[in-house]
Amino acid sequence: MKKRRFMFCIYMLLIILMFIGCEEVEDIQNVEESMNTPKKINHNNELLLPLTKFETLNPIINTDNSVYHLSMLIYDGLLKLDSHQQPQPALATAWEISADAAVWTFTLRNNIKWHDGKPFTAEDVKFTIDALKMGKSGKDTSIYAFYTDRIKEAKVVQGNKVTIVLDSGANAYAELFTFPILPKHKFKTIQDVYTAKNLVPLGTGRYKVSQYNRSRYLKLVSNPDYWEGQPSIRTIIAQIVPDKETALTSLEANEVALAKSNDFDWEKYSEDPTLKIYEYVTQEFEFLGYNFRKELLQNKNLRQAIAYGIDRQALINDIYLGHATVSDVPINPDSWLYDENEKKYGYDVSRAKDILAKNHWEAKYPDPYLVNAEGQKLSMHLLVNSENHLRLRAAEMIKNHLKEVGIEIIIDRVSWEEYQNRLYSGNFDMVLGGWQLSTVPDLSFALHSASGVTNNFVGYNSPEMDHLLITAAMAKDEIRKREAYSNIQKNLVEELPYFGLFFKNSSIIMRDYVGGDINPKSFNIFNNIENWEFE
Repeated sequence: MKKRRFMFCIYMLLIILMFIGCEEVEDIQNVEESMNTPKKINHNNELLLPLTKFETLNPIINTDNSVYHLSMLIYDGLLKLDSHQQPQPALATAWEISADAAVWTFTLRNNIKWHDGKPFTAEDVKFTIDALKMGKSGKDTSIYAFYTDRIKEAKVVQGNKVTIVLDSGANAYAELFTFPILPKHKFKTIQDVYTAKNLVPLGTGRYKVSQYNRSRYLKLVSNPDYWEGQPSIRTIIAQIVPDKETALTSLEANEVALAKSNDFDWEKYSEDPTLKIYEYVTQEFEFLGYNFRKELLQNKNLRQAIAYGIDRQALINDIYLGHATVSDVPINPDSWLYDENEKKYGYDVSRAKDILAKNHWEAKYPDPYLVNAEGQKLSMHLLVNSENHLRLRAAEMIKNHLKEVGIEIIIDRVSWEEYQNRLYSGNFDMVLGGWQLSTVPDLSFALHSASGVTNNFVGYNSPEMDHLLITAAMAKDEIRKREAYSNIQKNLVEELPYFGLFFKNSSIIMRDYVGGDINPKSFNIFNNIENWEFE
């Protein structure tokens, strides 16, 4: 009897152990789990990538950057961004926009299947939008909630058509429809989208999950039914590593084929002949903001003199080791909307001094700073958050640059909390700041007079800019959209509510046996992976 009880306990223990590590949402996808760690990369048939330790693979509730990029291989949106951030067809082949730009009707691609073989339908699109809209507030949030903030409702018109109604016609941004579409048939309710933390990804994308070990790796194989055909690289293994530093260490040890750089010192990898570096412009934009509530800074000529007096390339070379891209405006230089003709400000001390002299600021030796007719010194405070060491260094350099043209800069180094308080209360002259810009190119948050103080903290109020922003937001075709953004940029560089410093760059370091058209982007480091190949 005791022996039977003992054997029963052993049997139950084995049953329990079998279930440890299994997925909570087992019906999401049947995935083979292997306890064998994948072998060292064999570039003849598989691409091994690092995947930093994550909370979830659910693309809707994920906040991990490496999972976000991996999800781009597995899921499709209605539309996708090309290398110039211009929306292109994906799950939707075409779209029509109503006269008031508030109603969008998408025609879906025929014969698309989910990775489990079930057909993709318009119901999946509506389900995903409804789920994202539910997560706009409260504890259920998503990194994609921003994309559906402006959506009023989604309606299935026919089997292959979806109508999306926006809350305003001033939202004609096709970029809003690039969020990943989920399979409705894998969730019992919309709420389940936010509780499926252990979801195994199931999409319609170029690659599908074939094996998954929660603590070790995720294996992807090319989707044989994919609408764009088969990639040269058929197998990808995402090796789970503790952190970004370990990802780079794994690259150095030749255990993975690529890794994303962490800092700006990636030139050290150029010394290794077996590695290649692919640099790209991120969406991280650094700027100098002028407080329009201050009478002194309401003078456009003074703002322009300051712009000419700052050597941005020196900031980039000395602080970012050359890895940033100068831009007068908060539009990515790689974007199809960026107007190369609207570049204006180069480092020009003579021009800065000339502008100031014409505005009656004069030198009074031996003081290095200019004064006006009343003897008032040309002096301003520059607000910067003390936790950002790179920005502090930039502030010091800007102080020295502007001293050369006769402007005194007093740096106010404050905590992040104090920095925000002073921004929102308007208690500053100039501010060094930065934005993580969306690929949705709507700049109303910072430039429209109706924006709240948390966004338009410089107090900029321009009816002309308001009109330009609304015109851009309602432009439905490529020609009008490009023209509208060109006008915005022309106004920005002339009026200078903000002076753009640069976009930060990042890079992918890759083993030289991976070749082809490799063109990573900040919104998708696997951009153009269909054109990658082993050499």
